[in-house]
Amino acid sequence: MRAKTWAVAACAGLIAGGALAAQPPKADPAKVTPVKGETAPKADPGRAAESLAAMISESRTALGKARDYTCTFTRQELVKGALSAEQVAEMKVRTKPAAVYVRFARPDAVAGAEVAYSAARKPGQMRYRPAGVDGAKGFRTLALDDPKFMEANRHPVSDWTMSALLERVSAAAAREKTLNNTVEVYAGDFQFAGLDVTRYEILTRRPHAFRYAHRVLVYVDKKTKLPVRFEAYDQPKPGATVGELFEAYSFSDVKLNVGLGESSFDF
Repeated sequence: MRAKTWAVAACAGLIAGGALAAQPPKADPAKVTPVKGETAPKADPGRAAESLAAMISESRTALGKARDYTCTFTRQELVKGALSAEQVAEMKVRTKPAAVYVRFARPDAVAGAEVAYSAARKPGQMRYRPAGVDGAKGFRTLALDDPKFMEANRHPVSDWTMSALLERVSAAAAREKTLNNTVEVYAGDFQFAGLDVTRYEILTRRPHAFRYAHRVLVYVDKKTKLPVRFEAYDQPKPGATVGELFEAYSFSDVKLNVGLGESSFDF
């Protein structure tokens, strides 16, 4: 395995004509804001299935045209009953064959942690270097669903990508349809990280053992059709109007088709 530095592993990556200056991810995660004058989501519950299917189809098509992408990756996850602080990282993704590299920069508790996976090299395995003192020995090879790794993560690294989140939404909606449960979809105009986005609010109100979430928000870039932010919420508790957030993922400063080779995931 080759030793890597922040400079050569920068989220910007290589583009035609040369390398961009390497910069760590921004310390402040990108925020979501409603478009001025937008007072409520545009609702058409009667066409919920068509609206959701169209969004998923358009996003799948957009991702299918992307060989790879780099971005600033931000996440929060509810693990062991506690919601983590926002974690900011650089991310590199290759769509086919699937590959992911993530290096965390914020907060200090996870700064320096790295995860790399390539289906072309080690299907079912990843390379992982923990943060802090535990990472001094370098990378170790683990199963994607390694029990110790999964104690601190809701999903394996292969499921952190835009495509994986899109399929999570698709599978959840399909499950509700199989159970003859109503899926409500509302769309509204928002901005995220300086982008004009459509926010899809997906509600599955009927509780059951196999339900993924009560409420899911997916923010889709109007220009690229890429899902750039995702939030999932539990059932609201008695007396509350909004359920507890249990996972949120953002992809900002996205650069498509930068030319990532296998070396970008070889650690």
